[in-house]
Amino acid sequence: MNYRHGYHAGNFADLAKHAAVLALLRAMRDGGPLLVVDTHAGAGAYDLSDAAFARSKEAEAGVQTLLAGGAPDSLGPLADYVRIKNAQAGFRGRIGFYPGSPMLALDHLRAGDAWLGCELREDDFEALRERLGRRGEAVRKDGYKVAVAQAQDARRLLYLIDPPFERPDDYDRITAGVHDILTLRPDAVFLIWLPLKDLETFDSWLRQMEREVLDVSEASLLVAEVRLRPLTNPMKMNGCALACLNAPEGFAAQLAAIVADVAAVLGEDGALGRTRLL
Repeated sequence: MNYRHGYHAGNFADLAKHAAVLALLRAMRDGGPLLVVDTHAGAGAYDLSDAAFARSKEAEAGVQTLLAGGAPDSLGPLADYVRIKNAQAGFRGRIGFYPGSPMLALDHLRAGDAWLGCELREDDFEALRERLGRRGEAVRKDGYKVAVAQAQDARRLLYLIDPPFERPDDYDRITAGVHDILTLRPDAVFLIWLPLKDLETFDSWLRQMEREVLDVSEASLLVAEVRLRPLTNPMKMNGCALACLNAPEGFAAQLAAIVADVAAVLGEDGALGRTRLL
């Protein structure tokens, strides 16, 4: 599979993830300098008017549907931000631009904070570097390896892990990377995005995290699920999950509201949004 996030930009999973990123950044505003490490940064932002990307209609069923109605409170800050970025990009009265996590993070960091993103795909890396300018640092390196190396940094650490899951070892590499980072920095905060096609794959990863991370550290794992429909067809992406380690105070309630609202606004019959703490 030749994955490009542009085909999925602005879909329900992006809305859940980016609303959570925004809430997490706001929850971490108090304290010393923050370094955000984005292990799979993509192109940074996406032109939804691009015919190749628009063909999937995922943004139409996601961000465009959300903004056409009244966004619930949990998704309001993200909806307002997307509207502002579209106005700045010259899209007035319609949504033709979607900011990815690099742009969202950089627009909400404080003076003294920093952002580092990794992207291996050459065209997306060049687009990312152009969009960043001098505001952040983009590297064309393996995001998992960079993430562990940054655990030596003295600043507070927030890791955003959102791989394309086109490699069979992505689940294993997430677990191993989190373990290695927490060994060096027990206070690091993580937000991990995962697809939700069937419960067997997801539950297997959670069991792996319990054995290899939670049982050998003091970290807690907040798990949130958005199911657009019952998990009856494992060939479809029926939802997504977000896993947050070392969640700051107050974030659990915000995340619960976000996934419940995404499911309610964009889901089909049988949609569900829920959170639990491991």
